[in-house]
Amino acid sequence: MNQAFVCAQTTEEPREVSISATSYALRCNVLLPPVGNKAPTAIELNVYGKNSERFARTAKNSLIYIHGAKLRYDLESRTHSLHGGVITPVTESFPILNTIILSGRCVKDIQQDDPRAFKTTAEGLMICNQTLSVNTGRNQADLFNFYAINSHQDKLNNAQLLVDFTRKGTGLTINGRLVTDSWQDKESNQRRSVSKIQLVSMTLAPKVSGDTAAPSIKPQTVVASSDKVAPLWGGRTAEEAGDPWTAASGGGLPDLPGHYGNAPDLEEVPF
Repeated sequence: MNQAFVCAQTTEEPREVSISATSYALRCNVLLPPVGNKAPTAIELNVYGKNSERFARTAKNSLIYIHGAKLRYDLESRTHSLHGGVITPVTESFPILNTIILSGRCVKDIQQDDPRAFKTTAEGLMICNQTLSVNTGRNQADLFNFYAINSHQDKLNNAQLLVDFTRKGTGLTINGRLVTDSWQDKESNQRRSVSKIQLVSMTLAPKVSGDTAAPSIKPQTVVASSDKVAPLWGGRTAEEAGDPWTAASGGGLPDLPGHYGNAPDLEEVPF
């Protein structure tokens, strides 16, 4: 699973780019509003199909809501990007949403003596870093760094749960927010930033016994075939996201710029 539900502001007008000999997409740089004391997140948005026709009329500095896009991560440029989804204009009264849902496998065991993986602060905070390998199809995967930060007194201590229950190869679904830290580099005197997923909640994949058959689920409600349901929303139906990772294109997400090989071995740790 790979789903992003976020609000953003465009920083330019959408521009058309070629993604194959016969296919085009609209590309636009956007900013996600900051979360708490974090910095805004600069990210590239790619829109496909019928959604691109409407998105083409979007002006610079427009407020938009992106529903059900795919989040990608390019290891070479170390940048995130959004692909597809349904894009709709919103106003300032619209709630600011930032939800990322990913399912995959953890790529490492967490070493508590490694401060890059786990540390505690003088203020009593626990910070734990983990990396999720998320399948993108065609035997490829993206790696997403995410972290949990909690106080020792928190009833739901996700940082401690990551240490106790995640190992290399553990199946995991996370609900998080894409956030950006920004700081002034003392050596180069330049502004630097890094974006990560801040964990909100998580679910471990269930352990399945090979000898246990899954129980069948029987319907609890029977609806008479003669019952008629009044049309909703004037008879309109839910929109499909016109994205290029359909069965016709091999069932995988489009390749990102740069070198991408097979899915990374779970021994590989990105930091």
